[in-house]
Amino acid sequence: MLPPGQPAPVRASQRVAGILAERIASGLYAAGEQLPTERALAEDLHVHRRVVRTAIDQLERDGLVFQRPHCRPTVGARPQEQDVDTGTKAPPRLSASNLVALIMWHGGGPLEHAGTSQQRIFWGMNQSLAETGRHAVFLDIGGGRIGTEEENAAREAAHLRYVLDNGFGGVIFYPYAYRSNRELVKEVNRNIPLVLLDRKLAGVEADFVGVENHDSIFEMTRQLLSQGHRRIAYLTNCEPIHSVQDRIQGYVHAIRQADSFDTVETILTIPPFYDDRAWGVVDAVFKLPEGQRPTAAVCFTDYTAVGLVERLEYLGLSVPGDVAVTGFDDIVPALPGGMGLTTAAQPYEDIGSKAVELLLRRMEDFSAPVESVELPARLAFRESSAGSR
Repeated sequence: MLPPGQPAPVRASQRVAGILAERIASGLYAAGEQLPTERALAEDLHVHRRVVRTAIDQLERDGLVFQRPHCRPTVGARPQEQDVDTGTKAPPRLSASNLVALIMWHGGGPLEHAGTSQQRIFWGMNQSLAETGRHAVFLDIGGGRIGTEEENAAREAAHLRYVLDNGFGGVIFYPYAYRSNRELVKEVNRNIPLVLLDRKLAGVEADFVGVENHDSIFEMTRQLLSQGHRRIAYLTNCEPIHSVQDRIQGYVHAIRQADSFDTVETILTIPPFYDDRAWGVVDAVFKLPEGQRPTAAVCFTDYTAVGLVERLEYLGLSVPGDVAVTGFDDIVPALPGGMGLTTAAQPYEDIGSKAVELLLRRMEDFSAPVESVELPARLAFRESSAGSR
């Protein structure tokens, strides 16, 4: 508590709002003119850009400035705007500070049902943001496809600079080009509330939302073991990101904890292309005699599982008769032939909602400790993983 008679400290944003209001009243910032950029004001007043943004929001509520999307605040009351067609007053336009960007690839394929994972994350975000008067904006890095790392890095950088320069209220970011743009991500994180999805970035201390990758694969593998499988292969890529590595470790831990001396650990690495070059090692393993080849395969994504099933059919093996197959994500609930795919279902709407929760927390207290949240994935058992023979 403060000593008796000592006034309560003035918040930095209130102090900045007062200074800016005095400058407006004195005519230094004249009616109809734009305020200096947030960056310039932050340097002038020796405060964080977020403090300036909060102060400007207060000036707007007080009617001293108004803001149009992607423009600097203008001194004076918002002019009356009319709908061109009806002549009626149009609703107020959103301030950029009420917008939250989702920077992510917007993909999807013919096998995906009930919305893509990206759409479902966006829905979860928007539902939570709407309750606060904020809105989500999807900034697609893909241009219809996932590009090379250089292409993805360039697109991500352009979007990150866009939200930074235009005063967005927050950003939720799924970094595909995770080796690039780290300094730019750090700059965004210093100025705008930021939440990372799925992939953490080395050296970036930011809030994070992902899924329990290790535990989900661990339980999936244990389920196959309980069905009697002892030769279980794991198919993965080799990206050095924690979600991929955690899934590998979940498989390894389950295999090594099995109470059976004949349990076989087999990890097969699949390159990021799905032609004949990718499947040489898979062919070699699954062409082994019946008593030696794997009777089950745990795949690190649903699409890897789809590719494996097609390859097994090419080799003359059936699913699940010869090989039980599982995926991860639940974006492909059924294989091309209609068979249900056993998988770990990511809670996409909850991921979006939780990311917004962390974002709002950061907006309230920019200096709050960094929080990392991993949500459980629900195991969905379907026809592709029937018990061993």
